[in-house]
Amino acid sequence: MRLTVKITFAVLLGVALVFSAYSYFSIQREREQLKKNLSRESRHIGESLRFLVTELWQQRGEEVAIAFLKRANQDYQQTLVRWVWIEGDPLPQYQPRVPVEQLGELFHEETVALLAGSPDGKDFLLTYLPLITADGRVGAIELSESMDEMHDYVQESLRRSAVVVGVSVISGVLFMGVLGSIWIDRPMQKLRAQAERIGTGDLSTSINLPGSGEISELSSTIERMRGQLAEAREAEQIATNEKFEALEKLRHTERLATLGQLSAGIAHELGTPLNVISGRAKMIGRAGMKTDDIFRSAGIIGEQAERMTEIIRQLLSFARRGEAKKQTVDLNTLLRSIQSLLEPTAREHGVELLVDNAEQSQPVFADPGQLQQVVLNLTLNGIQAMSSGGHVTLSSFTTSNVVPPDTLATKQTHWACLQVKDQGKGMDAETLKKIFDPFFTTKDIGQGTGLGLSIAHGIIEEHGGWIAVDSIPEQGSCFSIYLPDPSEGEHA
Repeated sequence: MRLTVKITFAVLLGVALVFSAYSYFSIQREREQLKKNLSRESRHIGESLRFLVTELWQQRGEEVAIAFLKRANQDYQQTLVRWVWIEGDPLPQYQPRVPVEQLGELFHEETVALLAGSPDGKDFLLTYLPLITADGRVGAIELSESMDEMHDYVQESLRRSAVVVGVSVISGVLFMGVLGSIWIDRPMQKLRAQAERIGTGDLSTSINLPGSGEISELSSTIERMRGQLAEAREAEQIATNEKFEALEKLRHTERLATLGQLSAGIAHELGTPLNVISGRAKMIGRAGMKTDDIFRSAGIIGEQAERMTEIIRQLLSFARRGEAKKQTVDLNTLLRSIQSLLEPTAREHGVELLVDNAEQSQPVFADPGQLQQVVLNLTLNGIQAMSSGGHVTLSSFTTSNVVPPDTLATKQTHWACLQVKDQGKGMDAETLKKIFDPFFTTKDIGQGTGLGLSIAHGIIEEHGGWIAVDSIPEQGSCFSIYLPDPSEGEHA
């Protein structure tokens, strides 16, 4: 509606200005024309009177001629006629209304017409017709006509013009308001609603205003933009899905690579319970075995079978590819499960795997499979970094004495920390700058994909955290995984 009001105001203002200027110049022109007509009429009357006065002055004298002019006032009610002297020192009743200096043309026997004002503020049209007496003295017949009639006419013309302008403005407002509502307001409301829908992400509704004007062209432009945004969103969604699919494939590939590294230790771990099961089965098969021994051997076989089942279940759970699903995960429980899963591999490398359990549970909101993959990767790297044996320590705790990196926009102050600390060969500063780059590895060919740390870094970032690394060459490395503490509100 504001656009309609502005257009209406601009148009009507222009119309009012043009009409007012036209009325002003028309009134001025009519005023000048009326003044000329009055002057011409006064001249005609004056010429007639001058002829008669001249005759009377020559035949019957000055007094008769002046008396004739006085009687003439009764015949010309709108015009005051009197005799005035231009020369000498006349009596007040014979002095002209204006100074003699303005009547110099009378000495050349030329008629003078001019406007003059009275002390009470009224205007008069004065016409002087010269008359030279027999003794050579210059006098004149003065015709004085009031301009009140002309002023009344001008005022009436102004009132009529004001009424016409007012009626035109009111009619224009109503007319432009109706047309503006139909041609501008309604289409603009539809366009605004469409723009707001597009701004909120709703690209399903189309709009197409009929016509061939600017608003219709704007509608077509918005519609093209909506179509392009919809196509771009669809393409972006497809690309995002493909990116996530490729990323999940990489993560699954890394899990399988980690699984391959675990296989040797697990195979050795399964060998022991299998030997126990085999031996106990042979003992049961022998004749003459006591009933109590048979029950005890059967129980041992069951325990070893449960142990094998648990080991295989952990391997299958780790290798299985599933959808990411965040839930509450206890870090202490996670570390203990990783200890049992990697203990055979650690023993094979002569490494002792230690878990420093926190006194209280350390819950975080995360995907358990992805978090397990990160810790497994870091722990395996630590085991492989110690060719001469040593300790790999897993621990968890909460802290508020850390500063998140600048790339992590968060107001979180309390963090759950999970640390993997080894006594391996460590890394120098140049290596630390590249460890999270895809396909970068310090391992021998065939020993690693170079994706483990890159994938771990991406998983932790998706969970709203980050990985910090402290490493000293020949002294070991410490990887610290920081995740948002879900009990942030309790600390506030």
